[in-house]
Amino acid sequence: MESRRPEAVGPLPVVLTIAGSDPSAGAGLQADLLTLASLGVHGCTAVTALTVQDSVNVRGYTPVDPQDTVAQARAVLEDMSVQVIKIGMLGSAAMVAAVSALLADHSQIPVVLDPVLAAGGGMALAGDGLREALVTRLLPRVTVMTPNGPEALALSGTGDLPAAGVWLNRHGAEWALISGGHGEEPELENLLFRGEVLRRTFRQARLPHSYHGSGCTLAAALAAGLAHGLTMEEAVARALDFTHACLVHAYPLGKGQYFPDRFFWARRHREGPDGRR
Repeated sequence: MESRRPEAVGPLPVVLTIAGSDPSAGAGLQADLLTLASLGVHGCTAVTALTVQDSVNVRGYTPVDPQDTVAQARAVLEDMSVQVIKIGMLGSAAMVAAVSALLADHSQIPVVLDPVLAAGGGMALAGDGLREALVTRLLPRVTVMTPNGPEALALSGTGDLPAAGVWLNRHGAEWALISGGHGEEPELENLLFRGEVLRRTFRQARLPHSYHGSGCTLAAALAAGLAHGLTMEEAVARALDFTHACLVHAYPLGKGQYFPDRFFWARRHREGPDGRR
């Protein structure tokens, strides 16, 4: 019997992620690629740093020369139609300057910024002058940024999250999604700001563990939604739901944080109805 060829489908949308490499594949570029692939997006990468980390903490990192990072990004941008650029760990003011210049040449592409300032285990991932460079050079080029609560407070210098969201809008970010989860409250509040106004509050139940790469997953999922043509509020809502599901089905691999399961949906057919074994 002659086998049938699969029906032709259109090309996948493309997201370029500019971030650090994580050998444990829980965070960084590896987390971005897993998330993008799970959500039907082709992910391309430009590496900003080579980290040495595991499920417990980051032990150190080596920055990539900013010109090499930009050269990687330009190679992709000059060859493919990129729908969204997602930015994670930059690590230094020099890298921010180089990436900002790159974005200026591609101002038509939406930008999702996950302003990574520290690892989940606490190690700083930001060199001298990074905060000022992010605020003055990068925020004006950002479509949406996704800081967690501590990052939003550190960047803005304000005393509470509503004020931080307004401040981030005022300093250039068109949209700001501040994710909850770093307090002790039983219900998380994720705050979405635009035009110096709190537009929506997304509430989710707190989960019991600490997770490696949850912020990367959220930002990459948001980039995927935008790449598929969703509105910002639709993309945010779906990204939050997807990330929460990844954390519900997270698993321990090492001695520290749990790893989000970005392909939880693919395991349901051979596991229980809730996706667990």
